[in-house]
Amino acid sequence: MEFKITDVNCSLGYPVGVRPRFHDLNGLLQAMDTYRISESVAFHTEALRDAIMGNRLAREAAGESVGRVSSCYVLRSDLGGSEIPAQEELLAQLRAERPAAVRLYPRADGYILDAFYAGELLEVLNELGLPVLLDPDQYPPYESLPALAASFPNIKFVLLRQRINQTRYTRPLVSKLENVFFDISIMIDTCFIEEAISKYGSGRFLFGSAMPQYLPAGALGLILYSRISDDDKAAILSGNWRSVQEGIRWK
Repeated sequence: MEFKITDVNCSLGYPVGVRPRFHDLNGLLQAMDTYRISESVAFHTEALRDAIMGNRLAREAAGESVGRVSSCYVLRSDLGGSEIPAQEELLAQLRAERPAAVRLYPRADGYILDAFYAGELLEVLNELGLPVLLDPDQYPPYESLPALAASFPNIKFVLLRQRINQTRYTRPLVSKLENVFFDISIMIDTCFIEEAISKYGSGRFLFGSAMPQYLPAGALGLILYSRISDDDKAAILSGNWRSVQEGIRWK
């Protein structure tokens, strides 16, 4: 069976201190073709330095890709500052530009991702139902995730590259919270994927490669060779992300 594959974790541009395998849209599209990836969600690393410029570059790349790449924005908590507009203007901007997701960097940008310190931003994302992608070094503390998810129930919080030795956190989160999702590209605890899907279903698992820093082969193999049904594989590789996108409330 040939699966449609959506990669939720890609980037364009030059990461600080890293020489990537590619840095532009053509390189990303070529890599997607090599691994038979149909669609991807990509942010531009320039947004880590200048959100306005980087988000514009991501949006332009998405437009040039003719539907194969969706833009992911980087936002910060200080609404009304030099880079991020105030609440109503940000809401209107996001509705007009329609990114597929948002990435947040609370640790790198020096704020706490909760209703007190980042509430104005999270309220906008919650109203729209926009998914929030978090790199492993940017996760909020596991003990605060239940309160965060409960406070903003329309946001799908996606923990990218949820890794080995994290299953004692993953099990309660996937069984008790409906709006926390997991990129399972390095979730290689023995048989955990099979166990979790047999108990809780496959609906909260996604595929992400972290290209260009990493290659997709291992992550794809982890899913394709797991002992789960083809329907579950199809859901993880693309269907679940499609459902997340259908839940965004642009109007």
